[in-house]
Amino acid sequence: MVLKPFFVWQDKVLKKIRPEEVMLLATEENYTRIYLSDRTHYIVRSTLAGALKKLPLDVFIRVHRSYAASIFYVDTVERDHLTIGGTTIPIARQYYKSVIDQLTIIR
Repeated sequence: MVLKPFFVWQDKVLKKIRPEEVMLLATEENYTRIYLSDRTHYIVRSTLAGALKKLPLDVFIRVHRSYAASIFYVDTVERDHLTIGGTTIPIARQYYKSVIDQLTIIR
């Protein structure tokens, strides 16, 4: 699947980011930190909800008030957390069902 790239402002220059390289989005008030697979990150002035509106809905899963994860990088999912590249991310109780619903699960 080829996803349309998006751009973020960094040092007065627009930087292209491919959605398939984004592992995680984490919010800190009105700023969102975008973590990439090469362990770099960008900070944008946007709420998590605002950032998610501009990204592919079928790729990014809201897992917590402060976090959204890319389905491409989720390693494991448990009732209260998931892991991405060895990092544990909490799953809020109200988001667990939607997380499971957005994953393709073969039983």
